[in-house]
Amino acid sequence: MLLLLLLALRRGRRCAIGVMLTLLLLEVVLLNGIIALNGAASNPFSAVLLVPVVMAFMVLPWWPAASILATSISAQLIQLLILQLSEHGQMLHHYYGMVFGFVLTSLIVAAVVTYFRQQLQQREDAIRSLRERQLRNEQLLAIGTAAAQLTHDVATPVQSIHLLLEEALESPTTTPLIKEIATQFHRIEQQLAQWRSVADDVREQRNVVMDVRKIWRSLQHLLLVARPEALLQWQWLATDDTALIKADGTLLPALTNIVINASEAAEQTGQPQVTVRSQLHQGEWLLEVINLAEPLSPLAIQKLGLAFVESKAGHGIGAVLSNATIEKFGGSVHWQQQNSEVLTVISLPVVANV
Repeated sequence: MLLLLLLALRRGRRCAIGVMLTLLLLEVVLLNGIIALNGAASNPFSAVLLVPVVMAFMVLPWWPAASILATSISAQLIQLLILQLSEHGQMLHHYYGMVFGFVLTSLIVAAVVTYFRQQLQQREDAIRSLRERQLRNEQLLAIGTAAAQLTHDVATPVQSIHLLLEEALESPTTTPLIKEIATQFHRIEQQLAQWRSVADDVREQRNVVMDVRKIWRSLQHLLLVARPEALLQWQWLATDDTALIKADGTLLPALTNIVINASEAAEQTGQPQVTVRSQLHQGEWLLEVINLAEPLSPLAIQKLGLAFVESKAGHGIGAVLSNATIEKFGGSVHWQQQNSEVLTVISLPVVANV
């Protein structure tokens, strides 16, 4: 039996289930035949009939295991019917009790084994989820460490370039090109200063209460600066303009990154229109991003934001960072795809509504 099961496992899970079900059915029929020929329900070894039931509910899915249980109960009822037609009529009450006891015990065993199997499965799922989250956190920590090191290494060249640009701007022969370079370099300095401020907030765990309406306007401003060519349609559906959420400076970059990813995915389809919708629902702020994108497999959609998914545009690092950031504030990000349209739903809990 074990040899056949091992051979079936090599061929696939469905084949293994079919082989196991067949073997257990044969075992039920064989054991019931032996018990029936040796005293039937009065046989003291009839308890061995519970073994296939226990094995079925331990290793098989619900419906195959239920078929084993039904077969075992049916075999007992057939034995009882045969005993009624035999000459042991005076022992029928005893036989009825033995069969009823077997049926009741089988049902209890099936229920208990199923319950504990579900508990073990839930615990295994929780451990697997915890391992995946720990792996993701380790990867994010490595990325954060590399980003911090890069910022530290860039600081000295930035200061040197700043001094050189100051000298060039003070020169009487300054060209418009130098001025444009200085303007763009000033934006780089602002980004570095903002990154240091966000890093300080994260290190000191400084969360502040933010107005949802202000976040909405800041998001529009950042995207106008970062992606002026993007075709974004903004829809404010919230009926309350005073909702507040609790977060730090990393929230806005995370939201911006999700909208930028949606815009880049839509551009690849030739229809770059992206709709960004905001609304309040049951104590949560919902930010919905709707865009067209190339079809993805259900597995890729499921892994978005949870693991690095390699694609033509990258490895999905931005989605993982954004998802981890939003989860840090008690929120969540969900991706859904219907045909060629992708819906990204970001939910954040509202901490006050004054």
